[in-house]
Amino acid sequence: MTQKHTTALRVLLLCCCTAGVFAIRFAMLNKTPEPAGLDGYYYALQAKSLIERGKLENPDYKTGYYLCGGAALVCGDPITGCKAVAALMSALLCLGVYAVLGVCGVPWRCCLAGFFLCGASFAAASMAVNYINNLTGLTFFLFYAALLIRLCRADSARSKTARVCARACAALLFLLCVLSHLVSAAYAFLSTIILLLRKQPARRQLLILAAAVLLGGLMMFRELPRFAQAFSAGPALPILSPFMRQMAGTRICIELSVLFAAVWGICGFYALRLAKRYQFDAAVLAAPILFFPFWNLTVLDMGYRMLLSAVPCGIVILMLGIQKALRRTGSIRSALCAAALCLAVITAPASVQAYDPALDPPYAYYRQVVRHIELPDDSLLIAHLGLNHVYTYYKNLRDSLNYVPDFPVPPEKLWRLAYGVHIISLEHNLADMSREEFERYVHPIDAQYTLIREDIWQRYLANEEEAIARTYDNWFNPHTARPQFIRKTQ
Repeated sequence: MTQKHTTALRVLLLCCCTAGVFAIRFAMLNKTPEPAGLDGYYYALQAKSLIERGKLENPDYKTGYYLCGGAALVCGDPITGCKAVAALMSALLCLGVYAVLGVCGVPWRCCLAGFFLCGASFAAASMAVNYINNLTGLTFFLFYAALLIRLCRADSARSKTARVCARACAALLFLLCVLSHLVSAAYAFLSTIILLLRKQPARRQLLILAAAVLLGGLMMFRELPRFAQAFSAGPALPILSPFMRQMAGTRICIELSVLFAAVWGICGFYALRLAKRYQFDAAVLAAPILFFPFWNLTVLDMGYRMLLSAVPCGIVILMLGIQKALRRTGSIRSALCAAALCLAVITAPASVQAYDPALDPPYAYYRQVVRHIELPDDSLLIAHLGLNHVYTYYKNLRDSLNYVPDFPVPPEKLWRLAYGVHIISLEHNLADMSREEFERYVHPIDAQYTLIREDIWQRYLANEEEAIARTYDNWFNPHTARPQFIRKTQ
């Protein structure tokens, strides 16, 4: 078989594998007719607003929202469109892993093993459920990294036109990384800096790195309110955190912990070998960048998302480490890659189990709640997170906020979905209102939710016993203004 035929067969195999991962992810997300994940309806309403109004409901630059809007036009439904984008990006993420390994000179069987390890990853699958923007950015980053490495190793004999086109594509992918998510933007900046640093002498690399760490620390200090709860002294490994095992699942914790240990082990071994020769390589920074050991793992917040984001790059480093460790023993390497490939192919369909719709907010119930709400289009509804997005999606994209507005709103336009308050308690503490006025401004929906005008709600809280009133200061009853560091990003 000629080289041309071999290449064509490999391309065909990759296309089939990518389509297979897409089908698996799409089937996973379609386990429920509702949007998947904690922010499912937010992505859906952004897509709906884009195709109906020509702009996002909440102005943003992230490419994931625009891709979801485009897919919604093709699918004819924003919910299906968002699922299609998540499944497609998840499949292309695997292809990105293959591309990076390929340009690093890894044999194609090892590249294919990396592809399927990413396809079988529960952590990568969970990003398709909850973090479409993050997943989109990581996908663009892997292709950017592959092209950047290729450009750094490009043969000078290549035509000028080819080099210009490759650089233009790299610049476009870099821009897409920046526009997709902060994590992919940081990865793109750092990977570019590391590749440029590797061309410098070891002493200069260390000086530049010291300056970069100082600058990064100053920037982090400025954003302290955003990151105040993000760091902790331990445990570093998710598997050692009882909270993570319970909330994220044992399978994901094991996967993250294995990759964490493998990447630190590979980078640490490489750093020790360099140290013996009094050398330094900025590539060893991949370990602390990808798997930072001081994330707070007692909440499913920034640390969890950052560890999930590190998985595709962690798989690349793992395969590169295996390749380098066994480069002189071809038969062992081939057997190991074949075993990894078989294991990944067998377990890839099982990644469907990474998504359990029962862990999502009760969207079907929320739809029943909002069906009973009729307010003017220029009104503003205060409702807790999740429910506010369902309301906006199904009620003509009317505004809803999961905070108390810190801007002026006419009293007759501002309403609230109060949770957990009994109608008898409302009647008792609003006895100064006439029955007609009470029924105009207070509308019980079911045993849990009551639609009430905000100024009437505040009057009720003022009349209620202080101890009881304080019990309504909870997540289900938004009572604080939106933090300033969130407003700055809008």
